[in-house]
Amino acid sequence: MKVSEAIGKRRSVRAFGQGPISRETLTELVAAARLAPSAANLQPLEYVVVSQPERCQQVFDCLKWAAYTHPVGTPGPGQRPTAYLIVLARPEYKAPVGWAYDVGAALMAAILLAMEKGLASCWLKSINLPRLAKIINLPEGLEIDSVLALGTAAEEPGLVDLPPGQSGREAIRYWRDQDGRQQVPKRALADLLHWEVCVER
Repeated sequence: MKVSEAIGKRRSVRAFGQGPISRETLTELVAAARLAPSAANLQPLEYVVVSQPERCQQVFDCLKWAAYTHPVGTPGPGQRPTAYLIVLARPEYKAPVGWAYDVGAALMAAILLAMEKGLASCWLKSINLPRLAKIINLPEGLEIDSVLALGTAAEEPGLVDLPPGQSGREAIRYWRDQDGRQQVPKRALADLLHWEVCVER
């Protein structure tokens, strides 16, 4: 799969097939994240990979899914992720650069490689942090940033291209259509691309 194809097909998935993901594949995803750009090359990120079914259920119970379509957007029994990458960061690197850029770059690398390998994902920030910290035995000196849920896709969310000039919080809310398929609106390219100077629209 070409990178451009993976970017075009990537959607957050909230219904997963139940096939296992190999340790080799999960290691490759973390290796891809490791090679992403890092502000000042500080490399503050570490990862906990969870793939055992009982532990996956424990992680799932710490997460909140799809705020716009809750509770429909929460994976039901038999549709839950079969693995997770839990992103950790060292708090001493929060300032002055911060690690948010690192996380975005690292997880996009992992997400695109997952796409190439036939896997789907959902990146989550709504987490019961104290509970998850206990589950993974989080040591002092590390903080949980986010969680990447992984599995094969059991749904295919659609993309809705918004017409030029349509934006705002209501316009960008994703929804479930009459068939239960998630639809994800994206702002028009014409509304966010400026050439040479910024043009007021």
